[in-house]
Amino acid sequence: MPKRRFGKTELNMSVLTCGGMRYQQSWQDDEAARQSVTEENQKNLEATVRYALELGINHIETARGYGTSEYQLGKFMPALPRDPMIVQTKITPRETSAEFLEAFELSLATLHLD
Repeated sequence: MPKRRFGKTELNMSVLTCGGMRYQQSWQDDEAARQSVTEENQKNLEATVRYALELGINHIETARGYGTSEYQLGKFMPALPRDPMIVQTKITPRETSAEFLEAFELSLATLHLD
């Protein structure tokens, strides 16, 4: 898989990404939606991400606004090789830096990343 330096960073990122907008079982992200995630959906997501990594795709993308996407990735993220994986999530703008930090930390916790 061809890779390129990401912006001005030293991150070596694949030219293709494993985008998470369609990972989710539900567009909602509440406890009921999380409980509704089927085993088939979760296994399909895990197989897709693992195959992307096997192909050399090291950029995994998701967002808070993608329903259960972060939650479902977080269920198996600790079992994946962290290096050289680049995980990207996005959150909507917030009024204050404290609110932004709270949302950011929630995403990290949901994804089981530190």
